[in-house]
Amino acid sequence: MINGYENMSKYYMLPYYSKTIQSNVIFKNPWIELYQDKIETRNGNTMDYTWYEASDVVVIVPFLDSDTLIMIRQYRYPLRKILLEFPAGHIENDEDMKEAAKRELLEETGYLAKEIQYIYTYHPSVSKSRQLVHIFKGEGLMENESKHDSTEDIISVDTVSIIELKDMIRKRKIESAGTLLAYLICCNGIY
Repeated sequence: MINGYENMSKYYMLPYYSKTIQSNVIFKNPWIELYQDKIETRNGNTMDYTWYEASDVVVIVPFLDSDTLIMIRQYRYPLRKILLEFPAGHIENDEDMKEAAKRELLEETGYLAKEIQYIYTYHPSVSKSRQLVHIFKGEGLMENESKHDSTEDIISVDTVSIIELKDMIRKRKIESAGTLLAYLICCNGIY
């Protein structure tokens, strides 16, 4: 258990709200499984429901000091653009989420963190998945060697002040939901 967090899904799963009549995997690769289910709703109607399973994700907000963050510029193919984001990635196999946060920080930025603190967990796509995103805060950063994953297209590692990031958000220049939520929670005194 991390700061009172257990498996959030068990608190929200209401099996009596719908009944799965049939479930079929219609697409699968190492990152995602897409399902087409036939369900019976609580009022007796049947409907098709498409949803996906994917491994949980970590986002880490790396603080170089109390006012300065480390961020990455990464090309995002579906959007066909480069976004400024906090380091993030999928939890691999049965990896501990804190270890995943450490790994993603090192892989994407080349930094190690002396302290990594769990902050918050949320569902990124409540109508389509049970996937969770876990937000961490990293402090006491030390430069090391980055080990970019061959599937990632990281353009640069940038130093950004919290004030600059806030201004970019005001100007609608930050488009990643995970980065926006992590900023809101970690950089505004909520945690």
